Parts: sequence; C-alpha cells; structure tokens
Amino acid sequence: MSYVDEANREKATEISREVVEELVYACRKFPKFNSAHEGYAVILEELDELWYEIKGHNPIRHEQKEAMREEVIQVAAMAIRFVMDVSNRIER
Repeated sequence: MSYVDEANREKATEISREVVEELVYACRKFPKFNSAHEGYAVILEELDELWYEIKGHNPIRHEQKEAMREEVIQVAAMAIRFVMDVSNRIER
C-alpha cells in the first residue's frame, strides 16, 4: 500500500488548509518581510519554538503533540510567506 493513499491525501489536504489559515493570519497581523535575512530569522524563530517543544518530551503526551503540531504549521506557513515576500528580492 502506498503511503499516499486516499486517507493520507485527505489528511495532507486538511493540514494544507491549516497552513494557509496560519499564513493568512500572519499576513494580516505582520508586514511583509523586508529581506531574506528577516524571513530566515522568522523561520528560525519558529523552528526554535518547535525544537523547544520537541526536546525532552519522551514519551510524548497529547498536549505536547498538539503544541508541536501548531509550531510546525507555523514553520510551514512562514516558509510559504518567505517564498511570497522575499523570492523576488533575492539576487540570482
């Protein structure tokens, strides 16, 4: 059985919607990234927050899974925002 079966496709679609909701929220709340450096710093901050939730949690409780899930959704949203805000400013 392929990992990308119908159930996983539906789950990926659901997660993608959550990422877009987080992206829209962040775009409304905060201005565009001014530079690639700022975009990197925001993504790094979100990764640090995810790392904080990950480290030292073994075995992982339900509340910790939810906190990690929220952080990784924020990482994904900020990665998309980076592409949207900064990609046309990066010199090739």
